[in-house]
Amino acid sequence: MRNRSITVVALIATAAFILATSAVASDVKLPKMNRKTLDNGLEVIALEHHEQPVVSIRLVIRGGQSFDTADKAGLANFTASLLRQGTTTRDANQISEEIDFVGGSLAAGAGLDETNANCEVLSKHLAVGFDLLSDMVINPTFADDEVERIRNQTISAIMRSKDDPNSIAAEMFNKQIFGDHPYALPAMGTEESMSMLTRDDVVAFHQKYYVPNNSFLIVVGDIKPDEVFEMASVKFGPWQKGTVPEMNFPAPPTISGYKIVLIDKPDATQSNIMFGHLGINRSNPDIFAVRVMNYIVGGGGFVSRLMKDIRAEQGLTYDINSQFSYQRDIGDFAVTTFTGNENTASAINSTIELLKKVGAEGLTDEEIDDCHSFYSGYFPLVFETPAQIAQQIQTAELYGLGVEYLTSYVSKINGVDVAAANKAAKDYIDHDNMIFVVVGKAADIKAGLEELGPVTMYKISEL
Repeated sequence: MRNRSITVVALIATAAFILATSAVASDVKLPKMNRKTLDNGLEVIALEHHEQPVVSIRLVIRGGQSFDTADKAGLANFTASLLRQGTTTRDANQISEEIDFVGGSLAAGAGLDETNANCEVLSKHLAVGFDLLSDMVINPTFADDEVERIRNQTISAIMRSKDDPNSIAAEMFNKQIFGDHPYALPAMGTEESMSMLTRDDVVAFHQKYYVPNNSFLIVVGDIKPDEVFEMASVKFGPWQKGTVPEMNFPAPPTISGYKIVLIDKPDATQSNIMFGHLGINRSNPDIFAVRVMNYIVGGGGFVSRLMKDIRAEQGLTYDINSQFSYQRDIGDFAVTTFTGNENTASAINSTIELLKKVGAEGLTDEEIDDCHSFYSGYFPLVFETPAQIAQQIQTAELYGLGVEYLTSYVSKINGVDVAAANKAAKDYIDHDNMIFVVVGKAADIKAGLEELGPVTMYKISEL
């Protein structure tokens, strides 16, 4: 499940430091990206970063939860979770012992658009990292006992999520926004889908999507590129290439007017609220203008308009934020907050009015300058470690953005003026057509919501 919450205290501390220390904007300078494509189609990218004796190895498969289907929701995550649980030469305990012995880390997970397997080791243990990572990606056994153990863990996590109003709201919001598009499916699946998935499903998913010619390998750290290419050829060279899967997904539904979904939680003393609409994808040319605009509207913590108005001035919530998510196919725009039952309708209405005001009156030059200062200080901070650099390169590679996306990021943010940000607000915030999801005590809040429009109500037991 996508985590949309913002840790306000951390964000404010970061923002305060950045605004106090950032002066002249500076683009990120990356080491040379050395590239080699293996005979099986695997792209290998190596970057030298000698500040610490550490190496980050990241194998990225161009496909993740978006390849799940409604009847097999959670399969991508299930498959990734099983990679560390045993191979043809090692059981789960041996894998843990070997990576722990060298003080490294090894993990795998599935996102909406990708699956990645990551290893971090000291540079002197690079060969160990390559050996373990390649083994778990290429040779997993998916043992029956491990399949059942991970299945039970996942079902337990799904059941626990039904006690979390934020998780409930986010899952329903995704369903309503994306409809039949696979982005609508819950990452962990459902109790029903996880109960029905078989080992054969996992094996088939792995065989179909885990292919080298649909993947790339990023290695960043205290390395020599030629040594990396040699290890990659030895460890990943035998990986058999396959057919690259097609990525054709059904379009999300069109939103007309206000659609309100109320999930009744009779014991709730507050309402958890999430509302918004479809947004933009990663390749949209207006993405930098949207980032600047959203930082000012609701993405910038206490300096955002939502926090200043809805929290500080009106006292309707402790936390409120807005976010654009950017995926390969399509993204969304969402406002997330919580408030006491008695303030539910007021918080929603006040937020709608604020969004309308942004569209009608626009932003200010001062707000734009503050945003520029934030990003000028913040963005270089996400390139300090090999793992951070590998993560950023993954984004650029996965979405075909090119390294220039990273090295010119600050300049492009600073190139967004008030006119461009105002245009982004008008083009990409549609305050007249939105999905509203509210988790709360229906007896206290339904009447207020009905003043916005028709309400569809569910019990938590029906989800």
